[in-house]
Amino acid sequence: MSGWETDGADNWGSGGGGDGGDSWGADHGASGDAGDRACRICNEVGHFARECPQKPEGGGLTGECYNCGEVGHNKADCSNPKVERPFTGTCNLCGVEGHSARNCPSATCKLCGEAGHKALECTSRRKIDWTGVPELDPEEAWMKLVDASELDAFRIALRAYARAIGDAFNASEVEQALRESGLKVFLIALNQEVAPQMTIVDMVGNPDREYVLTFQLSAKPRRPKLGKGWPADAAENLERLKSAGFVQDRGVPLCSNCNELGHIKMFCKQEIVEREKMTPVVTCVYCEEEGHRARDCPKERVNHYACKNCKQEGHKAADCPEPRSAEGVECRKCNETGHFSRDCPNVEARPPRTCRNCGSEDHIAKECDQPRNPDMVTCRNCEKQGHFSRDCPEPKDWSKVKCSNCGEMGHTIKRCKEPIAEGDAAGNGGAVGGGGDWGDAGASGNAPAAGGGGGEDSWGSGGGAAW
Repeated sequence: MSGWETDGADNWGSGGGGDGGDSWGADHGASGDAGDRACRICNEVGHFARECPQKPEGGGLTGECYNCGEVGHNKADCSNPKVERPFTGTCNLCGVEGHSARNCPSATCKLCGEAGHKALECTSRRKIDWTGVPELDPEEAWMKLVDASELDAFRIALRAYARAIGDAFNASEVEQALRESGLKVFLIALNQEVAPQMTIVDMVGNPDREYVLTFQLSAKPRRPKLGKGWPADAAENLERLKSAGFVQDRGVPLCSNCNELGHIKMFCKQEIVEREKMTPVVTCVYCEEEGHRARDCPKERVNHYACKNCKQEGHKAADCPEPRSAEGVECRKCNETGHFSRDCPNVEARPPRTCRNCGSEDHIAKECDQPRNPDMVTCRNCEKQGHFSRDCPEPKDWSKVKCSNCGEMGHTIKRCKEPIAEGDAAGNGGAVGGGGDWGDAGASGNAPAAGGGGGEDSWGSGGGAAW
């Protein structure tokens, strides 16, 4: 049985060594509290090796820089141009010594399988992956194409036909043959934009085609929004099919910094472009502040179901027995919070409100208990006092009449040329407020407002200024 905790055993996490074992976490040459904080050159605490006053010449680095080959610094701190050094290892591709894999003379292009160039400069025909595509004779492949009842079977049969005839495959001729056979599958070449790192490859491997090949069940788009990039007619479609294929990866990386092909951001030689971070932001659902979750919210929890007025539970704000609180209320006059507009201290003194019926300052017209005073009535037609608009001797001023259907001035709903709005189908035309048909325009400061149902008699229903 091994002595894990014996005096002579290894002390994995101890600060000092055992009597006879190695000390993994021990501090060599420093006190027990120094640990990793000690300088690795002088073993003193308070500075790092790069700041050590006893640092030997060359910074303590005796090896050569991987970038320039000089002694005294490493590649991370090197400011010299890169010096190509002879490769002495073994190639990872062919196993021959003397060159690296990126300079291997027997390396082939991963797109076309040919030697002498890389994928970035490749313009040759691509290798086609025929996985899942049966190898058939041209006649047999065409019969399967004609007999296909579903689009998936049609795609496989078309690829099998392209595999069978090779370079002789022409999508335009296939479409013509399909139309002569009366099949209901159409080859449509669409004009679509593709990403820079993508390319359009036809069915036999030719890259950089112009149009995207699709299989449709109709010669025309099923919906108007799907018609973007659709050929204008059958003749244009046949011409497009000569240079149509499927969208595939170009096989070359796209730099996210300079948007150029051939390298990634790590090896980009241009200046790094600062972009807005799209990292999701954590927002608290209680205080709606960013930077913490609800479980870590330092603010007092608020019961969203409590009364909005007194903040007590058990009733709603509509049933609250307490006076209405001005907390959080925005004044409609000064736009400040904390008070109502009727109590606004930021508004200059104004004349008191007076009743337009009896002239008293103790109440307004709708609260007046005095009989209606005809001498205080202002006609909405001629704007003179002493009579109602229905008794006005002046001709009717149609410019003050507002249509209750279209909202325009100059006519009533009976003469409105616009379609009758919902709610007015019963013929309840005229201006808002009943028989006067006068709308809301033309009333002076003491004129009665357009109210409901009572014509000029609705003088106390509110509307115009009450003082």
